[in-house]
Amino acid sequence: MSNLQLRLMTAAAGLPIVLGVAWLGGWPFALVLAVIGFLAAAEFVHGWLIPSLPIRNVVPHAPTFIIAPAMVAAAHIDHRFYFAGAGFALLFAVLGYSPLKVTGPRKPYRVYAWCVLYFGFLLSTFVLVRDAEQGREWFFLGLLATFAVDTGAYAVGRSIGRHKMAPKISPAKTWEGAAGGYVAGVLAVLLLNRLFDTGVPASTALHLAVALPPAAMIGDLVESWMKRRMGVKDASGLLPGHGGFLDRLDSLLFVFPVVYLFLQARVF
Repeated sequence: MSNLQLRLMTAAAGLPIVLGVAWLGGWPFALVLAVIGFLAAAEFVHGWLIPSLPIRNVVPHAPTFIIAPAMVAAAHIDHRFYFAGAGFALLFAVLGYSPLKVTGPRKPYRVYAWCVLYFGFLLSTFVLVRDAEQGREWFFLGLLATFAVDTGAYAVGRSIGRHKMAPKISPAKTWEGAAGGYVAGVLAVLLLNRLFDTGVPASTALHLAVALPPAAMIGDLVESWMKRRMGVKDASGLLPGHGGFLDRLDSLLFVFPVVYLFLQARVF
């Protein structure tokens, strides 16, 4: 079976579920997202600590990185659960960055701390956006606009891309592609804002349109940088043909905090 066939089969099986629960919102969305967060956190811990071993070997670390998906689910109840997550992240950071080796190897604790911050906080904003007023519209706006950034960058980069943007991190990315992705993202936000009839004037939506494309591209670069540091091509093989959950969440993890902050600062 070709890689394209695997990608299509995986998308056909998983995409309707994700889009369906996103449409429903509430607990179905929060719980499915928490499961995705658990698997992505497992990939994160596996990649930083034991990338040469099968991913099932990350199971003994589960009691620590399960904090991140728990924060995602809890965000549907009260965003103040963030304080509990921040407490765990701080504890892990103290154990991981302390000069005293009172708990044995310190690297695992550093990884746990960043795992909680990366997935617990960033992924929770998906739930916070979906739970907001007109959350369905804003969630799909963020999702589709991110796809527009990725598609625009890919199309322009493939056709006229010449100048490498970050060759040591992601050799295929070019400044021309970044410009194409930026323009596509700005237009997508403005068009989707009108299409979804959010009630937000274009002059206000322009703030989000300007900020969203850079967030998407930074998220993509951060994930590429992590995989290079981990020494892996894909985060895992949990999504046949697509790599892992971390590979699919890369841009979105940086986009939805921007959408959430925009809603808090400019809309509500």
